[in-house]
Amino acid sequence: MENRVIWSLFDSETATVATVAEPIGYDVYSFGIGTGTGHINLDLSDFVTAKKELNKYPKPDYIFASPPCESWVSVSVGNLPYFTKDKGLNLHWKSKWVPFDFTEKLKKTRINGCKTALCSAQIINHYKPKAWAIENGNSSLIFDYIKEYLKGYKNKCNYFSYGFDVLKPTIIYSNLKLLLKNYKANKILSTIEAGQKRKYTKLRTKTKSYATKSKVPPELYKNIIRDFEYGGQKTLFTLEDL
Repeated sequence: MENRVIWSLFDSETATVATVAEPIGYDVYSFGIGTGTGHINLDLSDFVTAKKELNKYPKPDYIFASPPCESWVSVSVGNLPYFTKDKGLNLHWKSKWVPFDFTEKLKKTRINGCKTALCSAQIINHYKPKAWAIENGNSSLIFDYIKEYLKGYKNKCNYFSYGFDVLKPTIIYSNLKLLLKNYKANKILSTIEAGQKRKYTKLRTKTKSYATKSKVPPELYKNIIRDFEYGGQKTLFTLEDL
């Protein structure tokens, strides 16, 4: 029996999916542009160009994608006063989908965000995997943008629930309804007050490494793969089985 195939898009810094899935019998192909190793160098901002390279590899049973979030997240709202008194969704978007484009650099970041989101949707629509998952922050605008091209479910979770020391509320957008861990902040705080050593912060991780910022908890990927195998049926198992 041939191994099932996973394509991991934008996993060019840490190749976390391959680290998790290969030991349990999957063939994983990681694509993207980054400083990490173990990935196939590929620009995922243009579908026509990417497809020529992707056609060389076995078709995927599952696709994971973590598109760049810089132009979609709300954290850049704090920088708006440096440019304008107008209200906006964030530094890149005045409204949906009217751009600010204060500088050429910010314009390029916004356009790249749109291209990589669209390319992710086009790859999934073209290759038609059995299941797919797109990861981005809980406040990311990418899901409002991408839903016009790719219909799915927003599955909420957070990184602390999967062993990381940051809360980082996250959405896994998928064609399946997933059963993910999403412990509430008040429950986490109560656990810490009860004497647990683990702590979390709502603040962004202070790090110089983009690779570190790009990390996704391996246990979260294990959870998603398990859900994929069960077809996302919540009735088949509980969180205690994960």
